[in-house]
Amino acid sequence: MDLRGRCQQICTVLRERGPQSIRKLAQATGLPKSSVDRHCKGLRERAGQVPEAELWEPEQGARWLRVLVLAVLLVFGLKGGMGAERISEFFHRIRLERYLAVSPSALRSLRTQMEDVILAYPTEQEQRLGQEGRRREIIAGADETFFDEVVLVMMDLGSGYLVLEEAADDRTYGTGQERVRAAVRTVGLEVRYVVSDRAQALIKLALKGLGCPSVPDLFHALRDLAKVMGSEPELKTGAGRGAIDAGPAAAQGVGGPGSRPARSTAAPGAPQRTS
Repeated sequence: MDLRGRCQQICTVLRERGPQSIRKLAQATGLPKSSVDRHCKGLRERAGQVPEAELWEPEQGARWLRVLVLAVLLVFGLKGGMGAERISEFFHRIRLERYLAVSPSALRSLRTQMEDVILAYPTEQEQRLGQEGRRREIIAGADETFFDEVVLVMMDLGSGYLVLEEAADDRTYGTGQERVRAAVRTVGLEVRYVVSDRAQALIKLALKGLGCPSVPDLFHALRDLAKVMGSEPELKTGAGRGAIDAGPAAAQGVGGPGSRPARSTAAPGAPQRTS
């Protein structure tokens, strides 16, 4: 049993039975009296230096601290790109260096282990699902992304699981069909329908490659709808603005200063009407 385990064992006895003598603690834990005495002194010292020490000494507190370290490394280290030195400073600021290995080197080692586990997880799950022999129905979203190269992507929209995320030389129907069918077959999935933009290769992939309906995605549908509904009001708005701008000039030209008298439409020699 390591040092942490012996301390937790003593804490458990003290919580369950209340204050005990060194001899009774040694009998209850099975540890030598000298070891019990040394651990009890350490507990008292830590309690005097860190008021919240009693929260971290028991097994429940130790488990919570492990969750805290993993969560901070995942959110701020792996996802946020924060360095091990800054994360180590955070743990020292909240006085956890007495209970956790939070030096920069220890955090880097733990982050590497987390990366290995995360990268191995999809493969393990695919193998497990493939061995079960039961096909799962999904609603898939398909698209292509363009960075330095073309990346074919298919996701289960219900869970966010990436069925496919692979670089490809092109985005033709043949390439997409080959990659998608291999991924679907490996995991054991049945695609109910595919949601995508109106690219012909993606429509064909759903209808012909997977034998399921192709559904337009909401973003592009709303954009197309806005283009149709927004064009006519825009034209009317532009015409109205033109009429407003021309209004003052037209009004000034009718009876305004410097305007020409209106021509008479009466025949020559006809009597003029007077009001």
